[in-house]
Amino acid sequence: MEKFCQSCAMPLMPKGQDFRGNNADASKSDTYCYLCYLNGQFTEPNITFEEMVAKGQKGIEASPGNAISKWLMKKSYPMILKKVSRWQS
Repeated sequence: MEKFCQSCAMPLMPKGQDFRGNNADASKSDTYCYLCYLNGQFTEPNITFEEMVAKGQKGIEASPGNAISKWLMKKSYPMILKKVSRWQS
């Protein structure tokens, strides 16, 4: 089963690529991607849920794919993001 970043919900290792962040000891994180987590710390520790939604939707828009798929992904992104551990409280 594919693992997803528990901050932004991006796949950690899609199609053999490695998007994992790194821990303070330089080991790879199995929890967070490199965009969210470097050297054992969040890259944006004070980002709000709403800001993360906007950032993620901007990334979806810039990614390859057809317009319908992107539209569906952007619409469902807030619901998906609520399920990752960083935003559950």
